[in-house]
Amino acid sequence: MINIGVIFGGTSVEHEVSIISAQQAIAQLQDMSLYKIVPIYISKQNRWYTGDYLLEVEHFKDLKKVLDNSTRVQLVKGERNAYLIEDPVKKFKNPIIDHIDVAFPIIHGTGGEDGSLQGLLEHLDIPYVGCNVLAASLTMDKVASKLFLQSTGIRVVDGEWFFTHHWLNYQTDIIEALEKKLPYPMIVKPADIGSSVGVAPAKNRAELIEAVDFAKQYSTRILVEKMLVGMREINISVLGDSEKLEISVCEEPITASDFLTYEDKYVGESRSKGMSAAKRKIPADLTPELRREIEQMAVEAFIALDCAGVTRIDFMIDKVSGKPFINEFNTVPGSLAFYLWEATGKSFKDMLQAMIDASYRAYRRKEALMRSNDINILSTADLKGIKK
Repeated sequence: MINIGVIFGGTSVEHEVSIISAQQAIAQLQDMSLYKIVPIYISKQNRWYTGDYLLEVEHFKDLKKVLDNSTRVQLVKGERNAYLIEDPVKKFKNPIIDHIDVAFPIIHGTGGEDGSLQGLLEHLDIPYVGCNVLAASLTMDKVASKLFLQSTGIRVVDGEWFFTHHWLNYQTDIIEALEKKLPYPMIVKPADIGSSVGVAPAKNRAELIEAVDFAKQYSTRILVEKMLVGMREINISVLGDSEKLEISVCEEPITASDFLTYEDKYVGESRSKGMSAAKRKIPADLTPELRREIEQMAVEAFIALDCAGVTRIDFMIDKVSGKPFINEFNTVPGSLAFYLWEATGKSFKDMLQAMIDASYRAYRRKEALMRSNDINILSTADLKGIKK
């Protein structure tokens, strides 16, 4: 039996979205005989908890009650696994609550999707599902991923970025620079927040100022892009890693607004299902040539960024030129993009297993690397005078 630690919650504005995605995955993993599920919930106060109470999604309607009925823990390194240690440790009591053999982070946004959690899991030296530190950081950050993809020749939407503290001091200069490079309408985004949080369109200067003031509540850097009027949004998912990958069918989300909002994804009918309940056309109505171009761009970007696990890549099709542009990456997308894989002919369980398999491949590749030098240069060095 393999203990798989499903890590969810977190300190980002997408906390509840993470709970939805994690509970969907947990329900599937519980039916897979190979795994024992060890839920690890990170509260909004950045405290870690475990316990069977976390396995029922209905319990999360009252987050205070969740904490009261769970055990606070910390993760520490073991031998080829990680231990969950009760926090605080009590005298005369074994502090080990459980252990995990592989980690499955399902945290959206800051603190989970941005590479910081992946860094911790690297130190714990256990396999973990999804992108590595660098890939997670790049794909989470819209500015970094745009600059990287531009350098590789992959088509992205035109845009500019700036720091929020520069906006406070040089607002007029920034606006004039944006207006010289980008036509209205523009779309304003926080650089490192997902689920369309903080995103707003701007059809003129007044709306641009309002949109930036809105976005800067969520990030220290702002991305402003040309808004493709009448564009089509097309999404596709890539599963696996650079060693073995698959691509899903394409979908076309349907929304009454100019872009898919947080409310479209998670409020109302989508409240408990996330992106899987949003309105869409699947498979998307695309010419074979356009579909192949999107598939090729998705694979090239996935490999270039060294992604792993499951990634939903959002494209925009320009109405005028008909060309596809990569908009952004969702490395831990709402609903884990399982609806795209079910439409492709792969079950949710099979998709999860493919993600776990990719985590073990990545771990084996790292194990094969030389990580230390057997020669201790200090054994023959003259260390006198080192400390003064």
